[in-house]
Amino acid sequence: MKIKDLSIDRGSCNALFVSQSRFRSEASTRIFSSLSASALSVRIPLLWVFVFGIAISSFQISTCFAADSPLEPIAQRDYEAEILPFFQKYCSDCHSSGYQEGDFGLHRYSDEEALNQDREIWTKVLHLVKLGAMPPSDSDQPTAEDRKQVADWLEHQLFYVDCSQQHEPGRVTVRRLNRLEYDNTVRDLLGVDFQPSDDFPSDDVGYGFDNIGDVLSVPPLLIEKYLNAAEQIVAQAIPTHHPDYISVEVSGDRLKKEGSVRGADGGWRVMPSRGTVFAEFDLKAPGRYQILIEAKADQAGSDLAKMEIEVDEKSLRTVEIEGHKKSNDFSFEIRSRAGKKLVKASFINDFYDADAEGRKDRNLYVRNITIEGPLDMNADIRKDYPLIQTMPSRSRSVRKAATENLRDFLPRAFRRPVTTAEIQMYAEFAQLASDRNERFERAMQIAVLAVLVSPEFLFRVESAEPIGNGVEQLDDFALASRLSYFLWSSLPDDELFELAKRKKLNDPNVLKEQTERMLKDPKAKAFIESFSGQWLGLRRLATDEVAPDPKLFPEFDDQLRSDMWKETELFFGAVVNENRSIYDLLNGRYTFLNERLAKLYGIEGIEGENFRKFQFKDEPRLGVLTNPSVLTLTSYPNRTSPVKRGQWVLENLLNDPPPDPPPSVPTLEEAAPENLKLSFREQLELHRQDPGCASCHVLMDGIGFGLENFDPIGRWRTKEGEFPIDASGELPSGESFRGPEELVEILNRRKEQFGRCLTEKLLTYAIGRGVEYYDRCAVDEILNQLEQDDRFSALVLGIVKSTPFQMRRSTTTQTITRK
Repeated sequence: MKIKDLSIDRGSCNALFVSQSRFRSEASTRIFSSLSASALSVRIPLLWVFVFGIAISSFQISTCFAADSPLEPIAQRDYEAEILPFFQKYCSDCHSSGYQEGDFGLHRYSDEEALNQDREIWTKVLHLVKLGAMPPSDSDQPTAEDRKQVADWLEHQLFYVDCSQQHEPGRVTVRRLNRLEYDNTVRDLLGVDFQPSDDFPSDDVGYGFDNIGDVLSVPPLLIEKYLNAAEQIVAQAIPTHHPDYISVEVSGDRLKKEGSVRGADGGWRVMPSRGTVFAEFDLKAPGRYQILIEAKADQAGSDLAKMEIEVDEKSLRTVEIEGHKKSNDFSFEIRSRAGKKLVKASFINDFYDADAEGRKDRNLYVRNITIEGPLDMNADIRKDYPLIQTMPSRSRSVRKAATENLRDFLPRAFRRPVTTAEIQMYAEFAQLASDRNERFERAMQIAVLAVLVSPEFLFRVESAEPIGNGVEQLDDFALASRLSYFLWSSLPDDELFELAKRKKLNDPNVLKEQTERMLKDPKAKAFIESFSGQWLGLRRLATDEVAPDPKLFPEFDDQLRSDMWKETELFFGAVVNENRSIYDLLNGRYTFLNERLAKLYGIEGIEGENFRKFQFKDEPRLGVLTNPSVLTLTSYPNRTSPVKRGQWVLENLLNDPPPDPPPSVPTLEEAAPENLKLSFREQLELHRQDPGCASCHVLMDGIGFGLENFDPIGRWRTKEGEFPIDASGELPSGESFRGPEELVEILNRRKEQFGRCLTEKLLTYAIGRGVEYYDRCAVDEILNQLEQDDRFSALVLGIVKSTPFQMRRSTTTQTITRK
């Protein structure tokens, strides 16, 4: 189920706040009952209800007040007299009440209020009007002045925010941990050394990222995967046995014998008269061990058959076998040193009477001898496992021991302070397990499993305090979580928790210090990999979407694919780790190469698998744009694509994505055969003569042509087949260039646009929602700061200190008041 599938009115919202805690309490009671009734099976369907029910409730609460509030019109033009007639004149042929192409009809927008309610579609209209793609070029066209006036009015109407007033902070939908966050959180919480989310469904993506609350769905399959993962995690985090624990069974003909012993059906060894079976075990550690023996007897005479158990040639116990041919299980506990251990089972009271009435012969059968242990873990072993530091004793109940073990764990798992009642609720799971004769270690596993499938663990639920005018300030714990999941994709560490406890994290100096500390921490590698992989589209390199033709490019294989990705990741990582200017991403004349990539570049003197920094001198390579990774993922399998490369620049570096192409326009592959005799550039220029394509292609193609010297896997070239490469281009602004270096120089002159793009992408990633029109004030403030300090840490700190990051719209007020 996705958020958009939920339909809920304001009255229902109010009821949800009241009912959620009651639901939680009732669900917990049902789980406890289920545990008792199911012999503590950890696969408890009601746990799914517990997680999914509260998750949906949380989702509903977060979406109740998520609608954008309309802004009062500020532009001085009269909508009905000056703006609406423009659209009626030039757009009504395709978008009237009788014919609504693209499901867009002008009759729905009689005033500014209606227009503001469809802000998303009118943003697209604005883009098309500014590009000159609307109205279509084969229709009557407005004057340039009229077009500009309408575009300016639309931009003002849709995006104007009075930054002198209190900023609208927006509201992030309560969201679950994505796969990366889940893995990192359980790693840092419990120290597990595997990735339990590998079996989870893929995370949905919104605004280019997989941590967006509005699209992180919770399908039923994922609930089951959570349970499976939790089982694996607790098994590794809380051992139920000594590290040197063994459970060795010796049975059948593997049992050694002395005296009268022979084989019998079913793997039994029978002793018809005095005889012994025995086995030798190698114990790895000292401690308590359990010996288990399965035996039965042919009963005869007045006494029961007797079996003597010896350990290391010393008698341990003599037992009587109950029943005739009925299997008996015997268990004996011993304390032993490490080393060889000999266990014997002997038949000691043979009986035979040929004249007896009824049963005449008494015999002993033994099927197996098993030893298990050590059964206990001493304090030295338990010290590495915090969740079993405190053990039950005569003076300490299981519930009290579990409470002590959970006292420090639960606040870290939930990323906030917890109440005594909450701790006791999860300690109750351990008590119920113990009541079912489970060992304490297993009881703690079940308690922690319940924590790991709780919505308080699986979802990022943020608490906040009202500060007036419908705005709430995130409390220190919520701020700590936002910061840690932004930069580490994991839960806060002890230092952040301690600062949150002392309510110091909202201090600007402390926040700056912590941000800089976290960027230098090795855990920031998660941010580098996740953000660069999604922002720059590097993750697509691992998919079939990027598949250069092996006949044309035999050198391209999975290893080169991985190296390309690593190179760009290291480049971005250098900007972060060395705190370089963000504009290095545009014009940095360096990269990271190993031998394989160096050959692709045509660079000599680099050998081996290890990557090393390489400073370009005369090579026409600058920033991420000329990395083979980007050039490959923006090409087709058999040729380059100026269109895809231009589109990539617009979307990822300038945040100005072009509209989708009209569905009726043919591709180059569908062009007339005679066009194939032309150069690729000539074919593309002919293709874009279609009036419906020209307005968008003139910008995309112009940028893409500047990269034509790079082939489909990023190698430098001067010819394509028999045709020389023409890497010149001209943008609609009149700026012209020849080759990639001059193209990048033009992009450098648009630093403000690139800075805004990177800021908005990073802000989206940081807060888990798309950047809205009311975030412009926050973005402008960050950009003003970047004019003074354009290092990467300054950008991150600007985001961390921003209103959208530190605040949110109140859950009890639909919108803040603005003028």
